[in-house]
Amino acid sequence: MRKAGLIIIAAILFGFGTGCQSSGKAALRTQKDPIALVSVVSNWDIIWKGEDPINPDNAGPLVKRSLRADPDMALVSNADELITNAEVLIQDNITDAGIITLADKQTVLNSGAYRGAGINKYQINREMVKPGDYAFVDYRDKNFPPALAAETGIQRSMFVEFDFTKSMGTGAGKFGNCRANVDMSVRILDANGKTLYRTTISLQSRDTTKVSNGVYSQSGLMSLFDSAITDAVYEFLDQLEN
Repeated sequence: MRKAGLIIIAAILFGFGTGCQSSGKAALRTQKDPIALVSVVSNWDIIWKGEDPINPDNAGPLVKRSLRADPDMALVSNADELITNAEVLIQDNITDAGIITLADKQTVLNSGAYRGAGINKYQINREMVKPGDYAFVDYRDKNFPPALAAETGIQRSMFVEFDFTKSMGTGAGKFGNCRANVDMSVRILDANGKTLYRTTISLQSRDTTKVSNGVYSQSGLMSLFDSAITDAVYEFLDQLEN
């Protein structure tokens, strides 16, 4: 009986959560007032999925020779520049799609509410990265959304967190072709700090770039990430629309 009761409670909670998601999604579609893009962050080290970080100092002579021969070739990559590109892609693609509207960036970032928002220490401790003009704003700061709404009139806030990895698409070992992997988590809050909608999009780049002995084109990999981020943004928008 107790087990049956727990199952019923779990089903009720699931249904309640699904209902909240649906109503939040409907509100986002029908209320066209702008949403503040508050936070865009990601991991720094773009590792091979499921593997430990690579120390380039431990690379063999053939790998080091390949890296010296072409400055574009890389054994390791980080997201310092990629996260800035990601923020631009989010802004541009959401604007182009027209399903939701983002608030003016400078109005958000220059507000007193933003400058006084609580900082996400977990993201800092994990050495995550963000675009230079953004802060590591903590979505759990319940004072921030009402303060932003009171100051600017913006009633909703969006927080985006990426996990970037790479993985082999074809070949054996680290010889063949690799893909860019993107996990994009989105959380949208209302003016009271309540979660209106949240989702995680996980996908791989449709194209690949060549890998030889673990060495690949840095520009080629970043291009794959740009395409995959764009796909993730449109997948998020498709979820909102349907």
